[in-house]
Amino acid sequence: MRRRAILLHKDHPALLRARRKYAGWGPRERALYHRHRGLVEGVHGEAKTWHGLARAVRRSLANMQIRAFLTAAVINLKRLAGAVLMVLLAALALGAAHGATRYRHAAPTS
Repeated sequence: MRRRAILLHKDHPALLRARRKYAGWGPRERALYHRHRGLVEGVHGEAKTWHGLARAVRRSLANMQIRAFLTAAVINLKRLAGAVLMVLLAALALGAAHGATRYRHAAPTS
């Protein structure tokens, strides 16, 4: 099976447009982009590494779109489960700390 590759020349029109656009950014736009990139690249890396988005298994755009949507749903559900777990653990810790101080009785007298 032959692999296909996309080769872009350094003077490809899309690359030139992107370079011109990036050159026109000010410090605010650059800071926003770097913040956004740091947040998004981790999620994209997880989708490619752990959830199979590095290579297309099915051959149509619709099938790949379905796979991408399902992968995004899985990642969102994992994040939601982690957030719920953190809230439950915090509530348990708060309840344990609150209960330890609330029910402290005086020493029984005999």
